[in-house]
Amino acid sequence: MSNPEINENVQHKRKPDNVNTSGHGPGAKVPTAVAGKFNWGVFLLTWIWGLYHKKYLTLIMIPIGIVTYFIPFVGWLIPLGVGIWFGIKGNEWAWQGRRYNSIAQFHESQKKWAIAGIIVIALFFVLCLVFGMLMSAFILSNPQILNNMIPQQY
Repeated sequence: MSNPEINENVQHKRKPDNVNTSGHGPGAKVPTAVAGKFNWGVFLLTWIWGLYHKKYLTLIMIPIGIVTYFIPFVGWLIPLGVGIWFGIKGNEWAWQGRRYNSIAQFHESQKKWAIAGIIVIALFFVLCLVFGMLMSAFILSNPQILNNMIPQQY
């Protein structure tokens, strides 16, 4: 009773499972090889990564970072939690926000973001260390500054 022409039309309308859906926006299906991994690029370079991948929600980290700076002891927990959430969702967002030729190209791109994030963090720590050493040398080489820092006995 079934018409072969109708069945043939239904089969043609169904999308094959191996269709590349990258860059198709928020509703696009994300392959399991992409979705299950933590994205270190978005965790380390949050809003920069977000601008490139058209995920503007990541810009929220700028005001969060500024506001939580003034919360003593636990202020760092909020940006850390948001960063972890972004890292968990990052591969999904990257796949949907940009076009990739293959899953391998996607992984290579995200690996470059992770390496860039590690380099930026390492440079930040090195610069902080150098700045701290220079400030220490400046303070120690100026007795007047050092005397002003030491409480006077009355």
